[in-house]
Amino acid sequence: MKFELLQPRSLREALEMKRNYGEKAKILAGGTDLLVLLKDQKLKAEAVMSLSGIRDLNFIRYADGRGTTLGALAAHGDVASSPIIQEKFPDLAEACSQVGSVQIQNLGTVGGNLCNASPAADAVPPLLLLDAVLTLASTRGERAVAVHDFILGPRRTILEADEILKEIFVPEVVGRRGATYLKLGKRKAMEIAIVGVSAAVHLNGSDRFVTECRIAMGSVAPTPVRARRAEEILRNQEIRDELIEEAALVAAEEASPISDLRASREYRLDMIRVLCRRAVRLALARARGNKEEGL
Repeated sequence: MKFELLQPRSLREALEMKRNYGEKAKILAGGTDLLVLLKDQKLKAEAVMSLSGIRDLNFIRYADGRGTTLGALAAHGDVASSPIIQEKFPDLAEACSQVGSVQIQNLGTVGGNLCNASPAADAVPPLLLLDAVLTLASTRGERAVAVHDFILGPRRTILEADEILKEIFVPEVVGRRGATYLKLGKRKAMEIAIVGVSAAVHLNGSDRFVTECRIAMGSVAPTPVRARRAEEILRNQEIRDELIEEAALVAAEEASPISDLRASREYRLDMIRVLCRRAVRLALARARGNKEEGL
């Protein structure tokens, strides 16, 4: 494993290097995915560009009434423990708190989780629910891309050869929103998701009438996906157990999981139904102000 190590000290310098090297230079954020791929010879690189020296990419910034912006180098551990994220986006905080071990959470970044484009990426389902917007930068300028359009397939994104993910913007959420992220692995910690489900429920004045419902799933398709038909079953409805069960069944129909070493396709389909049901109930309980009642 031999490569040239690039260590830019500013975003501008990094963009100039990326323009010159293009696909020959792989981006190193936390390194929890890239270094493993290089070591296992599943990826080759003539150069590796470490972004660790660019402090301007490591931040969590809240703008009242507008939303929250995460620098691409914001670590999972920092996001999970951020009072801002815990209060406003509990599903994102929970997802980041379940990424690998504590050591990985302290190294791995949300930006890296996105750019690695794994079907099992924990941070992506909550970001899908939150309509996050990504800023991609190059020496040509910047462009904003919806997170829904960013991942094309396993380890494939719309990033151009000269682009770097700069930041992730999460719009302000208004009203009574409850949300969660539930993950199933073979162990309780340090496990890639067999299935991951994020759900968000919005209520109006009533504790039972759902004005908005969103469900996203990971490890069930080539990319993390929204269960849009399942959402429609619960949207603008007075919530009932029968509707939650129906939505869980439809969510499984919207998935296209595979069988692999970690689980069979059939098991994943069963677990989608289980986790979807639990996630919606917990999100509903949180929207009502009861933190853990839904489980």
